[in-house]
Amino acid sequence: MNNNLQNWLLDRAYSILSDAQPVPFDCGRLCGAKCCAGGDGDGMLLLPGEETRFENQEGFLVKDTEHGKVLVCEGQCDRSQRPLACRIFPCFPYVTENSGQYRISVLDDMRALGYCPLCGNDILPDFKRKVRMAARCLMRDDACLSFLLQLSADLTDTGGL
Repeated sequence: MNNNLQNWLLDRAYSILSDAQPVPFDCGRLCGAKCCAGGDGDGMLLLPGEETRFENQEGFLVKDTEHGKVLVCEGQCDRSQRPLACRIFPCFPYVTENSGQYRISVLDDMRALGYCPLCGNDILPDFKRKVRMAARCLMRDDACLSFLLQLSADLTDTGGL
C-alpha cells in the first residue's frame, strides 16, 4: 500500500479517536498519569508508518526495538499529537483471523494491568466502539493488519491477553 493511503488511514484513525475517552473525566487524576510517567526505556509501540509523524519532533524520540518502533515522550504532550497507542490506552484491538474473516475484540490491554486503575473496570462503550472503528480503518493497510495480527498473537503467546 502506498504511503499516501497509509497516512490517510492513520489520519482517519486519529480523527475517529480525537475526542474519545475511556471514562468521562481525566483518568490521569486517578493514578497521577502513570501511563505518561515512564522512563527513558519506556514507550508506546507505533504502527507501521506512524513513526514519520514523530521524527525530529521536539519532546518525542523514536526508538527501534525488537518489537518495532517505540515512541518515548517527556511525559507531557499536546493530546492532539499523541500516537495511536496512547489514544486507545488502556484498551487493545485484539485481532483474530478465521478463514479470511477478521474479528476485532476491544479488550483491556493486560500490559497496563499493574498500573492502570481502569483495567478491569467499566470503560465507556463509545470509547470501545471508536477503538474498534479505528482498528477496522487501519486494517485496510496490509502492514498495519499484519502488525495487529502479530501483536495479538504475541500477547496470546505470552499470556498478555
